[in-house]
Amino acid sequence: MSALPPTFPEKLTDNFRTARHVFLVAAPLGVLVGAAIAGYDYVVNVVLWDRFLHSFPPLLLCLLPIAGMFLTGLILSLFRVKTSSMADDVVRAYHKPDAGIDYQTAIPKLAASVATMGFGASAGMEGASKWLGGTISSFVQARLNSMPGLRWLHGRVETTLLAGAAAGISAIFRAPLTGAIMGIESPYKQDLAHDALLHGLVASATSYATFAFFRPATPYFPIHFTYQLNGWDLLLCVPLGLAGGLVSHVFLGLLGRVKGIWGRWQANRVLKLTAGGMIVSGIALAANALLGSPVTLHSGLPVANQLLNGKFTLTAILIILVAKLLATSFTFGTGGVGGLFVPSATIGAALGAVFDVVFHPSHPGVFTLIGIAAFTGASYNSLLFAAVFVAEASGSPALVVPSLIASSTAFLVSAGISNSESQRHRRLT
Repeated sequence: MSALPPTFPEKLTDNFRTARHVFLVAAPLGVLVGAAIAGYDYVVNVVLWDRFLHSFPPLLLCLLPIAGMFLTGLILSLFRVKTSSMADDVVRAYHKPDAGIDYQTAIPKLAASVATMGFGASAGMEGASKWLGGTISSFVQARLNSMPGLRWLHGRVETTLLAGAAAGISAIFRAPLTGAIMGIESPYKQDLAHDALLHGLVASATSYATFAFFRPATPYFPIHFTYQLNGWDLLLCVPLGLAGGLVSHVFLGLLGRVKGIWGRWQANRVLKLTAGGMIVSGIALAANALLGSPVTLHSGLPVANQLLNGKFTLTAILIILVAKLLATSFTFGTGGVGGLFVPSATIGAALGAVFDVVFHPSHPGVFTLIGIAAFTGASYNSLLFAAVFVAEASGSPALVVPSLIASSTAFLVSAGISNSESQRHRRLT
């Protein structure tokens, strides 16, 4: 006998419970996460980089990843942090809530991410921001659930975890819709964690507003033209998507190969990471010798903007593409802690810049932006957030259309292979 459909009063009661949790838990947590990400951004970008490391000569900057990866290995070893993954920790905790996130090693892991990123290895802040948002939110929700007197604030830890992760992404990307979509899209290859959508949207909004109160909320990729849909651009999105999917296979294959080699190496963690830092520094030195600038250091956001503005020749673009792919593979393959998205976006920007030079889009830089959607769409198995990110990060909503074509094509070419070991194909129910 099938169950009777819920009555209107039952639906109203259920919606009231959801609204209560969204506005009394998810919204305040978004504020808390936004403030935390603002502090994290200030430490890495202002205290460590602008006030200390920025004035170093290029050759010395190229050598800093050795120190950073050494410190990363030292921190992870001393505090017995089991895994170096951050964004994937959130996906794993969502699918396996009984295991959850290891709160006891949260501070050392965050410090390790500062060492990896702050000293120039090829890692971004978004992985740590997603992880920090998820860690804070799941910790608070678990504590609320343990208090019988606050039953009206009880909720699923997994849902609040993704809402916090979305809030972290929203703040660091200055892109609230991207944060909400990435939060619910990342656990699955061909599905969405729709239970966290409303919570993630509200938490992303309050997190972004809080971050913008403390830190500049400038777009990642500002453009100086108003984009309008163009047939030539749309036509070229398909081969650009194909190229993005193929380069993603090369990148993920190399990343997996490096992980395998370092995993079989019978050496302590500090030595492994220091060796990885030496290779990353070597790549930076080579790039500096060839291009006059250590373009592979850090996440690559300034380089991506230079690519967007047509600052490099075709030869230089190809060097950046290969060098950034290598630097990112060795940063994470040898155990670095941080985010993959912005380095991946820089690789995608270089790929798109090749198309800009060869095929001449309607506006200079258009294919550079679409290349970001193509490459990240493939490597993250994303149909949505990669395209929405390009539109939000550039301030040009019309770019979502060509970006969706490119990311969808790249998604199909990716054949379900992504940079996440914990991502599942689809929901079980």
